[in-house]
Amino acid sequence: MNNAFKVIASASVFLLLAACSTTQSMNQSAANDAVEINQAELWPKPANPVAAGSENSAALKVVQGFFGAYGKGDMEGLKSFVAEDVEWHIPGQHKLAGTKRGIKEFTDFFAQLGAAGFNAEVMILAANDTYVIDAHRGWSTKGDDNIDINWVLLYQIEDGKIKRVQNFSGDLYKSDKFFDTFFQ
Repeated sequence: MNNAFKVIASASVFLLLAACSTTQSMNQSAANDAVEINQAELWPKPANPVAAGSENSAALKVVQGFFGAYGKGDMEGLKSFVAEDVEWHIPGQHKLAGTKRGIKEFTDFFAQLGAAGFNAEVMILAANDTYVIDAHRGWSTKGDDNIDINWVLLYQIEDGKIKRVQNFSGDLYKSDKFFDTFFQ
């Protein structure tokens, strides 16, 4: 299980570093690489996305409950899985980027995702007593230039609630463009 965390965390750091390239040629190369790697058919969903050894984690059950409510569009249900002082960090330079602090900012953000027709399909969940790592395909069903990329999220669970989340985008260029276009 610790190896799963290390692999996913290393991949997330790599994606983040690749996306932060500052020269124009490096930016274009990284953008092309992101388009090439973010093809849904390259990332099939496994029959059971829960990593072996994680299935009895209380932290994992919180995130699974969160995904269940999210899948139904149940905002009240979502709130039951997060701490009152939740911090949800969204990477990028788009209009929705930054850290959402507290229930109000959190629910406002998820209402905006709902307006964009955002969906998630979990590829892997791995957990210990405090942290859950989720890698999922995230896509939109609304808008002229829809997004369909992989995301990795690191959840910190405290007292049976999601306390803090950090998102890592598989393609910061595409997510910046999509969110800035959709939320003008």
